[in-house]
Amino acid sequence: MYRFSVRHLFLSLAGFVIISSCSSSKKTATADRDAVKGSWTLTNISYDGSAPLKLTLLDEGPEACLLGSEWVLPNNGYGTYTITANRTGCTTGERKIVWSYRLENDKTIFQYKRLADGTKAKDIEEGYIFTIKSASASSLSLQSEVNFEGRPFYINYEFSKKAK
Repeated sequence: MYRFSVRHLFLSLAGFVIISSCSSSKKTATADRDAVKGSWTLTNISYDGSAPLKLTLLDEGPEACLLGSEWVLPNNGYGTYTITANRTGCTTGERKIVWSYRLENDKTIFQYKRLADGTKAKDIEEGYIFTIKSASASSLSLQSEVNFEGRPFYINYEFSKKAK
């Protein structure tokens, strides 16, 4: 015959409380999709940690190529960004993209894929993934994580909303 003591009851209840509190997690978002939509200008790029000596950002070239670029993110997910910097190593012009927004592991994610002429988004396997740090009516802050010398390295992209 099994004897149930007060100690067993206490341990059982404590275990139940711990399991219950862990299983009811709620996802929170740092921004909603409506805050991300619109026309933006990339105004600043910064780094958390020591920056590599020579860095190619978003397969476009050095930081100077992306600064001042114009990003259009409409509701339908098919947008563009335009490189306007006319410097050595920069290829000016418009790039077509498909972008998305989602919640993943309690983070708000912005992702885009570049669309080559005639290529469908579903046929493109690689893209760019960012954590949305903040988004408001006037500013958007994205962060990408890359691996540099075996350690995570973070690149921060700051955008300002273009006036209508």
